[in-house]
Amino acid sequence: MKRTDGRDVGLEALDRCEYMVLAVNDGEGMPYCMPLNGVRVGEAVYFHSRLQGEKLDCLKLHPQVCLTAVGHQRVVQEAYETEFTSAVARGTAHEVTDPEEQREALRAICQKYAPKCPERVEEVIEQHLPRTAVWRIDLEQVSGRKRLYKE
Repeated sequence: MKRTDGRDVGLEALDRCEYMVLAVNDGEGMPYCMPLNGVRVGEAVYFHSRLQGEKLDCLKLHPQVCLTAVGHQRVVQEAYETEFTSAVARGTAHEVTDPEEQREALRAICQKYAPKCPERVEEVIEQHLPRTAVWRIDLEQVSGRKRLYKE
């Protein structure tokens, strides 16, 4: 096994992951985690949400958050090992209220999750934006681990 740690490894995992897990605290200080589709743009991660709900209540009360992501994973059964790329990122969440930043964030999310269907992106954004909240997590700390199996 070859192991690598560091910020660049964490950024790679955030970029490659199928989904991220967002961890927040609720109004009573209890942990609350949920998977989400997020995309990294520079030093921020954007995600979308409904306009109301427990996640948003938590974010408004406690904007300090933690994200985890697995960018790659493969079990090597014959070696009883797992190779992976993972990230832990901490930052502060902000609701995006600028309409142009909202649209840019949604375009980036569409590019990551639906790269083969660019023809309807603008239509979908305009259709859903009135009932969609967009959030940005400003990344303050990113770490990552990568283990690769060498046969």
